[in-house]
Order: sequence, then C-alpha cells, then structure tokens
Amino acid sequence: MTTPHQGRTNTQHAIQQIPVALKRNYITVVGASHMTLMEKLRGQKGNKMRFINQGIRQIRLYPPATANHATQRIFLIFTEDYERSLLDAVKEVVETRYGAKYRELDSIAHLLDFVNLRVSNKREIKQLDIFAHGLVGTIEFGYELDKADSYRMRDAQVRMLKPDAFDLSGKIHSYACRTGLGIQADIHVREDESPRYEDSLAQLIANTAETSVWAYPRRSNYDQTYGNADDRAALTDAQNKVTADAQAMKAYRRQLSDYQRRLSAHRHTKQDPSAELPNEPAPRPPRKTASTEDEKLVQHANSRDGYQQSIGYPLDAEGAPRPVRAGDSPTGVPATLREYKPL
Repeated sequence: MTTPHQGRTNTQHAIQQIPVALKRNYITVVGASHMTLMEKLRGQKGNKMRFINQGIRQIRLYPPATANHATQRIFLIFTEDYERSLLDAVKEVVETRYGAKYRELDSIAHLLDFVNLRVSNKREIKQLDIFAHGLVGTIEFGYELDKADSYRMRDAQVRMLKPDAFDLSGKIHSYACRTGLGIQADIHVREDESPRYEDSLAQLIANTAETSVWAYPRRSNYDQTYGNADDRAALTDAQNKVTADAQAMKAYRRQLSDYQRRLSAHRHTKQDPSAELPNEPAPRPPRKTASTEDEKLVQHANSRDGYQQSIGYPLDAEGAPRPVRAGDSPTGVPATLREYKPL
C-alpha cells in the first residue's frame, strides 16, 4: 500500500503528489562460488562459503522482519555448483533463525525479474547487498562456472532495472571486486590516470536505479569471513573459558538442587516454611570468565564445525564474524567503499 507524500516544489508549481511505499524490502544477493582444483584436492571449502556466510551476516544486520510483512528480509542465492544439502541448510537458517524469505536464482534474468517485480507488488527496496565475484564492468554471479555467461550482470542488464523498485532513500552495496572502477587496472592507477569513476558499473547502477551505490574501486577481500588474526589467535582460549564456565554452571546447578532438597526437608521437619539450614548459606552462582566476545567467537566456530560434520561445509549460522574489506589492488584508488550518487 502506498500513501501520497506532499511537497511544494516552488511558488510557481502546485503541490506534487509522490507515492511513498510503506512496504520495504531488505535484500541480500549471494553469488555462486567455484572451487579451484587445489581447493578441491585438499578439501578446502572455506572460500566456497565466503559469499554465503557474508550474506547471512548481512541478513542478521537488517531490521527485523515484521509480522505484517511491512518490512521483509530477503535472501537470494545463485545456485550453480552449490549442493542441495547446503542450499537446504542455508534456507533453514535464513527462514527459521532470521525470519527471511529465501529464493533461488538460476540466471541474471531471474534476479532482474525479482527486483522489478517489487513495483507491481507495491514494495520498495530499502537496501540491496551483493556478495559475488567481480571484474571491471561486470558482477560475476557465476565466475568460472558453466553458467558464467547467464549469471553475469553487465551494462545491458543494469539498464533493465526499474528505478521505481527502489526506495527514494534506498542504497545498494556491491562487495564484488572493482564495481566502482571505470578503467581496466590490475595493479596500479597512476596519479596522472583517471579512475573514471563515472564510467564504472557502480555509477551506471546508481543512474539507472536512481539510488546511491556503495562499491569498491579496488578488489574486495573476504579474508576475514572467518575472523581476523586476533580472532583466530584468541579462539582456543575463548573455547577453554566457555567450557570452564559451562562446567562451573553445571556444578552449581547440582549444588543448588541438593541444597534446595535438603532445605525443603529441613523446613518440613521444623514445620517452618521460612527456616534456614544452620550454618549453610545457599550456593552462589559462579562468576563467568568468558567475555561476550569470547562467547561469540565460540558460537561462530561451533556453528561452522557442526555444519562441517553434518553437510560437509563450514556454514556459519551466526554469519561471518567480520565484514568484507578492501583488497590491496589496484593501488592509487581508495581502500574503502566509495559512494556513487545518481547523476
């Protein structure tokens, strides 16, 4: 449902009626991910899971979905080369744990149709986040996979986006490599060389969708999807603390149960409901040694280990502990997300 937004443009013009949608979508789009031959031989599946785990992190960060569907979290995933058991596990996590809608995509046309359908559904996209591979001028939702061509977003596909699908103050984040760069540059952009941001795919998306786009002119780096060096170094100590706290709490509950049993018998014998055990105070709960950060590190690790055992992939139901960051190349352009406003 929409309601009119009224505003006077100037003294010569009448009041303009602008429809404002009351139903908002927060959408994460996760690309397919290939495994290198060496990763396959070694059974290393961490890189394959980086887009998915970052996507779950983003879903968690969105405003909660509302019972009346005015606010919706939506998780879209390109399915090529993801096993069915993994997709089913991701679906269960995003739907059950985060109250998000889950949809599978098998072509770039499916993504465009879903986005543009927001218009006829009278919904608007408040935020759209993309986790995928990228090259200058393209977002690669199926990089180096058999369906790479049909999964690719280029200028032609971007121009099919309907601006009415996006909220007036909506925003798009692309965490694909070099979405914000307008020239072919692998290593370095010289001081006398323009990055031509105005020719980047990010700028074209901003112009077409008529909303701000945040993107990297550099390669993006997913290396902290499983935590940074400090997180990894602290994990063993955090696990020891969490285990010790759990054991101490278990012992306390046993002591408390025994104390309450004897206290009840004592009061029954004395026929006094307020009597206390002589010279024996109630046991006190133990003090926690693990910090909130310790507990979060362990929750992430336990989730990945559990899914590694059950489905063979380190799926993190908590989402990635750290976000995507800027990579090292090309130098000469900002090592951060850059905003591209519609022209």
